[in-house]
This record gives sequence, C-alpha cells and structure tokens, in this order.
Amino acid sequence: MKIRSITAPNPGPLTLDGTRTYILGDTAVIDPGPADERHVRAIAEAVPHLQTILITHRHADHAPAAGPLKKLFGAHVLAPDDVLDDCIVDVRVHDGQIVAVADTKLEVIATPGHTSEHVCYLTADGDLFTGDTILGQGTTAIFPPDGDMADYMRSLQRLRARSPRRIHPAHGPTRDDAVALIDEYIEHRLQREEQVLEALRAGATTLPEMRERIYQSLDPNLHTAAEIQLAAHLIKLAAERRIRQSNGGYTVAREE
Repeated sequence: MKIRSITAPNPGPLTLDGTRTYILGDTAVIDPGPADERHVRAIAEAVPHLQTILITHRHADHAPAAGPLKKLFGAHVLAPDDVLDDCIVDVRVHDGQIVAVADTKLEVIATPGHTSEHVCYLTADGDLFTGDTILGQGTTAIFPPDGDMADYMRSLQRLRARSPRRIHPAHGPTRDDAVALIDEYIEHRLQREEQVLEALRAGATTLPEMRERIYQSLDPNLHTAAEIQLAAHLIKLAAERRIRQSNGGYTVAREE
C-alpha cells in the first residue's frame, strides 16, 4: 500500500513542523488535521477520490478538517468516541476492531494517555499510525486531567508488544526504527520519573522547584508546559503511593 503525507501549515512548539495527514492508497486519510482552508484544499487535490477518513483523537490539529472533507466528497468518517459530532462520524471505532480501507486492513489499538479516547492504527505490514502517542522527534505532551501518565505508559507497552516495523507519527518524520523508538519513549518516561523522585529527595516540594531542577535552561515560554508534564508524573506516583501530597507540596513516601 502506498503511504504519503501532507503537513498542515500549523507549526509550533507542540506540533513541530505541523500536523501530518497520512494518505493511504488513493482513497483514505488518517488525521485530516485542522480546519484550515489551505490544508483542506491540499488534501482534496492530493486525494480526489477520497472515500474514508480515520481519526486518532479529538484535538483541534487532528480532527476538524473531517467536516469540510466529508462535505466535499461524502467520505465516511471513522473516529473514537467523543471525537466530533455524531452527525459527522459514521463509525465509532474501538479497540481490536479491524477496518478495511484502501485495499488494506487496519487494526484499531486503544492507546489512552495523551487523551482518554486516543487510538492508533496498525497494518498487517507493521505500519503503525500513532497520532500523538508517539512523535517522530521529541516527546508527547501529557496534560492532566484528561491526559494520564499511567495509561500512557501502559499504551506504550501495548504498542511495543505488537512489534511494529514503522511509525508514522502525526508530528515529525516517519521512523523505521519503531521498536527502538518505543523503547526510547518508555525509558525516557522512567528516567523523568526518577528525576522527579530525586528532586523531591533533594528538597523540592513544588512544581516550579522541580521544574528548575529537572528542566535546566528551558525556554521560559515552555515553563508551564514542563510543569504540567511533571504534574502528570506526580499524579501517577501518588496513585502508586510512592509520593505524598500535603500542605500544597509533595514529598517522597517512606522508602523501605
């Protein structure tokens, strides 16, 4: 199956060079992207026989273009629960479902963590379309309360167990080292978790204090995002009873 991509004109700190819309064969796309007229037009020109639109999750840089594309082509929209209105979505996809598109079959894999409804799509040839669960470069943002670090770690393990060959992320380049990249993602989160615990042991008790220790020389524009990532780790650690929260701060639970 031929796989192509079109990058939306929405570059930024979280979207990297922009959201990638993947074209499968000549009739399907994954993550149509933002409702930007330029991007919608580019997709329409690249896929003049569009029949199927698949979506990984609800964020505004991934799903909204499904609406205008459906109007243009009458294409069927497949998306997880809570993504777009029911008047736009034709089929709600769920974990384990097999969908046939563009002369191939895709398995739907539930991967909550970045968002609660997030799914990835895997072909029999090992092409894994990861949305925002895994990026082509950098790391994925986990924003509580909808983003959940414990769920995210379990989702990475689920994908690792499938031994994909290639990763087609919604942001950043395609990666041919799929398993190695997933391993890097898991190791990075475990290292960050240990950094959080080390910062607490060293006397940091608040998010800004932890961020100053862990994210040194960080662009000030990213301070808030970094603290939210740390909060996601803290929520996971607290649920595991490895840390305690009291008086507006955090401490490491007594270690045996």
